[in-house]
Amino acid sequence: MKFELTTLDEYSDESLLAELRRVADSLQGQRLTRERFDSLGRVHSSTLHNRFGSWAAALDKAGISESVAPRFRVLNREAVLETLREFAAANPGKSATEKEIAERLGMHRGAITRRFGKWETILAEVGLDPVPLGRRYTDEECFENILTLWTHYGRQPNFGELKCPPSVVGPKAYIRRWGGWRAALTAFVKSINESPELQAQPVQSAPSPVFQKDTPQYAEPVPRSISLALRYRVLVRDKFRCVICGASPAKDGTVELHVDHIFPWSRGGQNTEENLRTLCFKCNLGKGDKVENAQPGSQEGLR
Repeated sequence: MKFELTTLDEYSDESLLAELRRVADSLQGQRLTRERFDSLGRVHSSTLHNRFGSWAAALDKAGISESVAPRFRVLNREAVLETLREFAAANPGKSATEKEIAERLGMHRGAITRRFGKWETILAEVGLDPVPLGRRYTDEECFENILTLWTHYGRQPNFGELKCPPSVVGPKAYIRRWGGWRAALTAFVKSINESPELQAQPVQSAPSPVFQKDTPQYAEPVPRSISLALRYRVLVRDKFRCVICGASPAKDGTVELHVDHIFPWSRGGQNTEENLRTLCFKCNLGKGDKVENAQPGSQEGLR
C-alpha cells in the first residue's frame, strides 16, 4: 500500500495551482466545484481564495475553463457603469436599453434594475439619456414583458406593476395598443392559446422522457430559441419555480428562471414540452450539456 500525505509539501502559488489542476483532472469531465475540491484536494479552497483573491481568480490562473468549473461572478454597480461607458463610446448619441447592457454582461433582462434600482438613474450616472418616451413596442415585446412579470411574481401581474422593475414596458404602451390592461392580458393569453405548436395540447405534468437517437422526437435539428408561448406553457406547468432546487423569483427577487432542454439542444434535443423544464440560473449553469433523464419536480439528474 502506498501512503501519501493529505497535505501539500509546500504552499507556493505554483503548488496550489498544480493541486487545483490535479483535482480537476481527477474528476474526468465532472464539474469542479468548491465542495468537490474540498473533498478531494490536499488544501482547502479557502486557501486558494485568500491567496489569489477569489475562487474564480484561482481557476483562471490555473487555466481551468468555465465548461469544467462554472464561475458564479458577483455583479457590482461599477461593472454595469463600465459596460455602459463602453456602449456609449461605441454608439455615440444612442440611448442604451437595459436589455442591451444585460446581454453584454451575460445576464437576464431585468436583473440589473432588480439589484441596482431604476434604469434612468443608472444611465444618469454615466451621462446617458433614457430611451425616448413614446417608443412603439411590438406585440412580441409587450407580450415578452408580460411573461417576465408573470415569471417574476409567480402569478398574473397587475397594472401597477408595469411601473416597477423588472417591467421594461410602461402602462402607456398597453393602453395605446389595446385600450387597457385587461384587454392586453386577454390578447396575451389568446396569442398563447392560438400558437400552432400548442394547439390541442392540454397542460399536464411532463413525463420522464426516454432519450433514444432513433426516436422521431430527436431526429431533426430545430432552432435553439424557444417560443414565448412554449416558455409560458412550461413555466405555468412548473409553477414558476426551479424544478431542481425550488427557487422562485416570487420568493427571492435575485432568482432568474430559464426554460431548459432536458435532452440538450446541442445534442439534438427538441423544443417540445416534454423535453423542457424550468431551472434557475445556477442549476442551469451547473447542468451544462449533460443528458438527464429526470421529469420536472424530480430531485434526480444532478446527483
